[in-house]
Amino acid sequence: MDYKKYEWRTGRSQLYKHYYHLVFVTKYRRGVFTKEILERTKIIFKETCEQIDCELIEFNG
Repeated sequence: MDYKKYEWRTGRSQLYKHYYHLVFVTKYRRGVFTKEILERTKIIFKETCEQIDCELIEFNG
């Protein structure tokens, strides 16, 4: 991953950058996530990221 590509966040006396890796696993690992559900989930994640001033780098299912 190219870390210089993304801007660092700063505070009064700190410099930081956070990366989160979220994994959703269904109980029996069956084909629960359909194409429609994945599309809607991606939209929700993008909207949430905009609200908290962050960036969704990758999403797949």
